[in-house]
Amino acid sequence: MSKAAKPTLTERRAEELRLTIALTARDLFIADGNTSATVERICEIVGIAPRTFHRHFPVKEDVVMPLFRRTEEIILQVLAEAAPDADPVDTLVDAFTAEIRRREVPDFDHDFMVLINNDPQYRLRWVDWGERLWEPVTEFLSTRIDLGTDPFLRTLPAKLILHTVRQAYNHWVREGSTDDFDHVEELQRRGINLLISGLCAVTPPTAKKTKNH
Repeated sequence: MSKAAKPTLTERRAEELRLTIALTARDLFIADGNTSATVERICEIVGIAPRTFHRHFPVKEDVVMPLFRRTEEIILQVLAEAAPDADPVDTLVDAFTAEIRRREVPDFDHDFMVLINNDPQYRLRWVDWGERLWEPVTEFLSTRIDLGTDPFLRTLPAKLILHTVRQAYNHWVREGSTDDFDHVEELQRRGINLLISGLCAVTPPTAKKTKNH
């Protein structure tokens, strides 16, 4: 997996503040049972001015992005550290469930995802963030499966895998309870296994031979 440039001290401190603000907003949302907490209320708890908030987040709904970036870091770490002979399905499922598994508070995470999914603006940010993972998932798959060179077909498996992961979480939010996170993992495993099995069964098309005249 390719590595991004190491952030500077100033960038790290700025991201730490953004994460602190995001965690405060998340906790308020869950305590209130909705996402209506104002910027002023969030800032009062963090101890910053609203202008500082808006320097980091142009609009309030962007406050969840540091939480998504933290999840992204964990996903990328799992993919990068996977052994070359590790089962790709197991690795992908581990990557997309690692944060909630490590935190060991699925009821809290479930409640937060319910709030995110119930608000169109926050849900849109979650979906848009997922698009950032197309490239690293494609890179991971390409080290284990011949994806070919066609740009559309090469990225399609990663997009389908991410859609499968999102649908498993959506099912948890809409149909599941706070204590059945194992079912999220099971749904992801079944869906990703179906995609990977089908992908492995496909032989990349050979280039067409030109005819001699």
